[in-house]
Amino acid sequence: MRELNAEKVRDMTVDEIETRIRELHEEIFNLRFRNAMRQLQNPVLIRERRRDIARMRTILVEHRKGIRPLAGHPGHEASGAVKAAPAKAAPAQAAALVKASKEPKAKAKTKTKAKAAKESTK
Repeated sequence: MRELNAEKVRDMTVDEIETRIRELHEEIFNLRFRNAMRQLQNPVLIRERRRDIARMRTILVEHRKGIRPLAGHPGHEASGAVKAAPAKAAPAQAAALVKASKEPKAKAKTKTKAKAAKESTK
């Protein structure tokens, strides 16, 4: 059974999550050691702890990118929905992007090793 689900992790602060990740790394080390000594009853615990770490890191990345903030941080709403800030692009930048996408791309002239060797022998 999973110890940590996403809702519980999102209720934690960034420092708490980072501390818990360090603790889980230490726990994985101990589990691997016990597994090597054939004293671990359930080796699936190693996989579960790795997945817990991955889950926590994913939630931290979501928080840092502004996709989904953690509880207690600005922008977090009780309903779980987050209002996205409207993206504002300058008209000049948008026009430059459209113009650049319409221009044909220059073909790169590179020699393959075989052609370079053939020319050097001539």
